[in-house]
Amino acid sequence: MPLYRQIYQQLREAILSGALPEGARLPTERALARELGVNRTTVMNAYNELASEGLIEGHVGRGTLVRRSLLALEDEECEPAMPSWLLGLAAGESEVLGPDARVLSELMALAEYGGMISFASAMPEPALLPAELFREICQDSLLSARQEALGYCPVEGLQSLRQQVALRMRRRGVPVDAGHILILSGSTQGIGLVGRFLLRPGDEVVVEVPTYIGAIQAFRALGARVIGIPLDAEGLRLDLLESVLTRHRPRLIYTLPTFQNPTGVVMSPERRRRLLQLCRRYQVPVLEDDAYGELYFDTPPPPPLKALDSSEQVIYLSTFSKMLAPGLRVAWLAGPVPMIERLSLHKQVFDLNTNAFGQWLVAEVLRRGWLDGHLRRLSAAYRRKRDLMLQAIEHYWPREIRVTPPGGGFHLWCRLPAGLRARTLLREAAAEGVALLNGEPFHVDGGGQQYVRLSYAYPQEAQIEEGIRRIGIVLKRLLLQRSQEQMRSSPPEHIPMV
Repeated sequence: MPLYRQIYQQLREAILSGALPEGARLPTERALARELGVNRTTVMNAYNELASEGLIEGHVGRGTLVRRSLLALEDEECEPAMPSWLLGLAAGESEVLGPDARVLSELMALAEYGGMISFASAMPEPALLPAELFREICQDSLLSARQEALGYCPVEGLQSLRQQVALRMRRRGVPVDAGHILILSGSTQGIGLVGRFLLRPGDEVVVEVPTYIGAIQAFRALGARVIGIPLDAEGLRLDLLESVLTRHRPRLIYTLPTFQNPTGVVMSPERRRRLLQLCRRYQVPVLEDDAYGELYFDTPPPPPLKALDSSEQVIYLSTFSKMLAPGLRVAWLAGPVPMIERLSLHKQVFDLNTNAFGQWLVAEVLRRGWLDGHLRRLSAAYRRKRDLMLQAIEHYWPREIRVTPPGGGFHLWCRLPAGLRARTLLREAAAEGVALLNGEPFHVDGGGQQYVRLSYAYPQEAQIEEGIRRIGIVLKRLLLQRSQEQMRSSPPEHIPMV
């Protein structure tokens, strides 16, 4: 019997007998191969056999885990058979959304998974969530605001919140009023609404490379063809964009011009103006995603694209998930009034209204003038955590890793040395109890194999150095293995005989 089948049989028996319980984490392929003294491919083949039977499954940031399988129920009461109508459903989510279709849901699950140091989650640290502000608001005003806070509200959003959001945007140089604002259940809903409004299957959308995973998945789910344009230090490469605009007719350009996710790049003022000129010339609207624009550490970033927009080319999208709390599920769109009116009709089909309680809380925070002070505290905390992460990287990581410090936002974007794959690092780091995110899901062009994204926003300060130290151990081990493999594969030196 082949070696991989022997390993497969032993692990299978351990799982079915309960010796390896559901949820147990298996060693990495490399670690088990080293322990058993076999080739890594042998272990990989054994794991593939187990996965094909549904006995194990891989999770972002958690490694390979034992899962429950119908094969384990031989001596138990059988679960009901799957209804026949489920068997007739069309498959293909992975084909539409790509091989990383479950990345976002697994990232959300990490928040409830103890024992891991997570650099993967793009969420505020729990200690920074403004529970005290919300408690004070509720104690002061909830009883007198029962209908507004706990009842139904207009599809467009609470009028009080739309007015406060418009006022805040005017202070940032964007000339809007409440009629230009549509309140959303999170910014991803906004991407989906704009996509349904503008796109038909087969239409083309331009995005940055790399870009936000949720946007890629939303556009692909709508049947759009996603075209990627690379970034440089000043943002979207407009020379390449203009080439695409002359040869194609994209229906939409999606950009994160300020503290871009995942790179942290800020589009320069000149490039912002040139982007809007191109959009006017080719009559292509822009969806500006500005989730991180107010979370800056030193110099304020340039004004939003929407502030420079004199011809209604820009649809502006932002969220209170990063500024206040993701659990509120409150975001907003700003755009031309006729578009907002039509988008609200699309919204009511899927989501009659965004939760009123979250809207009321945000409106009260804005009305009382508390948001700016909270943002200052957040920015100071995130700047401190960014600096801790950079210092730890400098101390523990090999010099070959390239990191560009961001001036705001949540993330570091790191380039690994040639020959070192991000997925390998992700798997090995998970075995050391650290979660990070590999670069491939952020790319529409099949790239990103040498990049990882680290979030300094979510982990506690005390966890940052330890997590970076563990990743450093893995990196040094992987680089040593790569060096040894290169030495083994290089031809021996021939010494001439004399």
